[in-house]
Amino acid sequence: MIKTFFVTLSAILFSFSVFAAELQTNESVQIEEGKQYVVLPKFVAPEKEVVEFFSFNCPSCFRLDDELKLGKTIKDRLPEGVTFKKYSLSDFGPLAPELSEAWAIANILGISDDVGVNLYNGIQRDRTIKTADDIKGVFANLGVDNAKYDSMKNNFLVKAFIAQQESARKELQPSSIPSFYVNGKYLINPQGLNSTSGEALLNDYSHTVNYLTTLK
Repeated sequence: MIKTFFVTLSAILFSFSVFAAELQTNESVQIEEGKQYVVLPKFVAPEKEVVEFFSFNCPSCFRLDDELKLGKTIKDRLPEGVTFKKYSLSDFGPLAPELSEAWAIANILGISDDVGVNLYNGIQRDRTIKTADDIKGVFANLGVDNAKYDSMKNNFLVKAFIAQQESARKELQPSSIPSFYVNGKYLINPQGLNSTSGEALLNDYSHTVNYLTTLK
């Protein structure tokens, strides 16, 4: 059963300045296998890439995305030449297949940021998304009517995105979310990261991910 990674928001959002005099900078912290990350017996990706698995049904995914912009921050801080992929699990919670399909459509249409915010809010905050039609309503509010949305389901690029999303899920088999994999071989261990503040957690995530992209 997939678990969600709950971080105490009161700790994450606690002022970093309180700890500044006591903590080393993330860059000076030694990264160790078994602490900040684990090595998986997996096929190494042919290119340098970071894969995030999440679900709109996951409360902790929502909190980390809403409060800290975790995935976006990791993506924005990646070294040049490293690909970032964000995949929605098709087997986690209500409407999971429909939400994964919607995520693929949003990415191909180039509106993933807006769709992501609205789907999260509709599921986690407002509780307004309960059916597949409600998902389509999110797109309609963003200018993608039902006919366009339905036609996108047969779009070649959408189908390719879904296939890649499913292939990555079956290959890496995430057991908790959100989860971050580097080069198909390294899995970030959030329990081994500095969570004394939101800034410390973001820095430790990015520092560890970036370090792992340099390994073979």
